Amino acid sequence: MIQQVVEVLKVIGRPASITFIIGVLAVGVALAFRRRTERAARWYFACVAALYWMLSTPACAERLIEWAGRPYVPLATRAEARGARIVVVLGAGNNTIQSRGLVLNEVTEEAALRVLEGARLYRLLDRPTILVSGGITGREPGSAPEGEAMRKTAESLGVRPPDILVENESKTTREESIVIARMLAGRMQQPIVLVTSGTHMARALAVFRAARFDPIPSVAAYKSDHSLERYRWAPNDLGLLLFQSFVYDEAAQLYYRARGWMPR
Repeated sequence: MIQQVVEVLKVIGRPASITFIIGVLAVGVALAFRRRTERAARWYFACVAALYWMLSTPACAERLIEWAGRPYVPLATRAEARGARIVVVLGAGNNTIQSRGLVLNEVTEEAALRVLEGARLYRLLDRPTILVSGGITGREPGSAPEGEAMRKTAESLGVRPPDILVENESKTTREESIVIARMLAGRMQQPIVLVTSGTHMARALAVFRAARFDPIPSVAAYKSDHSLERYRWAPNDLGLLLFQSFVYDEAAQLYYRARGWMPR
């Protein structure tokens, strides 16, 4: 029952989703049509507009992302990896496009940034094993695993196919740690480099440590180079998506702590 509620919240609780926005507007409409709350409705709509404007601007959204991921940085030298020969790149969604019997399986922008960090580490650490992770998270019939889309992207960035492992069973961060622990059962005493987004890193480190890994964080970029450099105080689609990532990962941390999967 709890998991079903969580799955519903994942769909309707995203600030950038049309479902969430319509819900927020519906509350204001309900207030506006009651005589006692007409004045409150005007303030409600003004506050909603102001908050969405402010939180979807690059100037604000980027500060939130940087604050949430502030302890973590990308690895800069081979020495920082402490001899790790496995780089685990966690999934961040994919898009399965199907038409007339043909299928395209593409990574999302956030997942692409994680794979780019994995490819950078592949060069820095002299061709370690790159383990890309993510199962089927799409809700449509025929959805493909995230891990397969990440594998293709890694190959396009110069990672040799023999150096890639794919985990395509998991649907959550905790499941990723459990399945990867099974895959790497003979190499658990060795450190691994863990690649994910800054807002996701604390949760990822917690569950991988609980699975008896020795993870070394290397944070992926949260945006493409040179994006969001102009009109810093203008609302922006990417700014809103960054704010949504912040909200999602902060809420997920609270859930993981409540379930005892993450230290308080």
